[in-house]
Amino acid sequence: MRPIILNGHERPITRITYNCDGDLIFTAAKNQSVCVWYSVNGERLGTYDQHDGAVWWLDVDWTTTMLLTASADWSCKIWDVETGNRCL
Repeated sequence: MRPIILNGHERPITRITYNCDGDLIFTAAKNQSVCVWYSVNGERLGTYDQHDGAVWWLDVDWTTTMLLTASADWSCKIWDVETGNRCL
């Protein structure tokens, strides 16, 4: 096992979680965005950024199709992991 560096957030990371398969890492940060990364090499695959406050919490479903995020702007959003589009 070797460490990987996740370059992409401009402010501190507030939460990190893996999907069930362990191949994706999801990170939330104070810069109002969530990023998804390939866990093997740290490549950033996408960014989810429609919150107006720091993102404090996130979770991904067991099939890695939906992502839930919660922010200091008092909102929760549900995302399609593959397309990055908001579902709710």
